[in-house]
Amino acid sequence: MKRLVLIAILSVFTAIGFAQQDAKAKEILEKVTKTTQSLASLEAKFSFEMNNTAEKIQEKSIGSIILKNKKYKLSIPQMGLQVTCDGKTIWTYMVNSNEVSIANLDESTEDLMDPAKIFTIYERGFNYSYAGESVEGGVPVYNIDLTPQKKTGEMQKIRIMIDKQKMLIRGANMSGKDGNKYNVLVSEFKTDGVYKDLDFVFDPKQIKGIEVVDMR
Repeated sequence: MKRLVLIAILSVFTAIGFAQQDAKAKEILEKVTKTTQSLASLEAKFSFEMNNTAEKIQEKSIGSIILKNKKYKLSIPQMGLQVTCDGKTIWTYMVNSNEVSIANLDESTEDLMDPAKIFTIYERGFNYSYAGESVEGGVPVYNIDLTPQKKTGEMQKIRIMIDKQKMLIRGANMSGKDGNKYNVLVSEFKTDGVYKDLDFVFDPKQIKGIEVVDMR
């Protein structure tokens, strides 16, 4: 489940990949891509909610993410989840079990696990359509619906909400094939942060008694 949570959250901050269909949606998504590419870094705080009516599951938490090109650092304290990526390696640290798994970020990596792939998989991966405007948390947004072109993926449908003024992703509502529904809403953006490359490296040696699962 942690993997699906990670995919759900990262998809919010990448605008994912999309195919040419809806001209209005394409124009908006291209502006989001241009805005994101122009930023030296992006830091956001967000709320995250997962619901499964059949299983009577409802989980809420808050988190933060920092992105710099292909590098990112994600933290959801209430779930005990920390994910760090330096553009080549992904460290997924489970705080409660004091375990970190290490994997390579390469061409075989799930597209939604790599925020930078929006710039290399442009116009493939999802069908999309413009779904009008609304107001989320007092912020006017564009709504765009996306459905996966591949039926083998874990996400069934995604609606992303784009801040009309900032042209950045405001949030997303996602439906998984497992019956889970994920909602992510950004509460705060910061685009002037300065981060070193070492800020995106996880060093297991700094944590006493940690179990390392190296899958490289």
